Amino acid sequence: MTSDRILLVEDALSMQLVVQAAVGGLCALTCVTSIADAERELASGPYALLLLDVELPDGNGFEFCKKIRDQNKFQNLPIIFLTWKAEVDQRVLGFSLGADDYIVKPIEPKEFAARIESKLKRRPQGPLQTTFRKSEFRVDLTSHRIFLVQAVGGETELNLTPIEFKLLVHFLRNEGVVISREELLVAVWGDSVHVSAHTIDTHISSLRKKISSTGHHLKAVVKKGYCFSIQVPNTKTDAGSPA
Repeated sequence: MTSDRILLVEDALSMQLVVQAAVGGLCALTCVTSIADAERELASGPYALLLLDVELPDGNGFEFCKKIRDQNKFQNLPIIFLTWKAEVDQRVLGFSLGADDYIVKPIEPKEFAARIESKLKRRPQGPLQTTFRKSEFRVDLTSHRIFLVQAVGGETELNLTPIEFKLLVHFLRNEGVVISREELLVAVWGDSVHVSAHTIDTHISSLRKKISSTGHHLKAVVKKGYCFSIQVPNTKTDAGSPA
């Protein structure tokens, strides 16, 4: 067993036992049955990952996820929903609130363990970078805010949704690179939720409007994806229609 600590917020004893059997060899699992108990546990010491049910005796897991993500000290805590709610709208809501994965019950133990192990391996090691600067953009990863730095001093915050923030961060980190919808889906929404091409295009369109006055370009590259660049890409593009 590793020293990684995982907190499971789940009021059904049967599901607690299933999760314990699946991941007990990977981590030290702590189980609580309510949001109040989860808050006390999170305050007591560091956890490597949070497994969160949606329907709990004293509240809603979606609302608790949002509350956690609004606190700076938990910005980098991986959160995975574990729930019976399988509807696409529920999955999209979970990811939009900052979840890292969304797993629908009943679980297949081996697959479940593999997904948990993958999240533990992929989490950042060592000191975390909390801010970075790219061109005129200053990104604060702790508060999930992006600022446009003015040439004469001062900053203006961009009014972004959580999904737009994730999209712009990914584009800034890959400036000049053509990114397919499939890559954006995995990077922004995760690989376990179905999001239509239309949904991705809608978020991109909204983001493009919000940064249109910055002098930067977010272009649709025909049949390839999207590219963010200070200079217009050499690849044939069509800014007005989806790729």
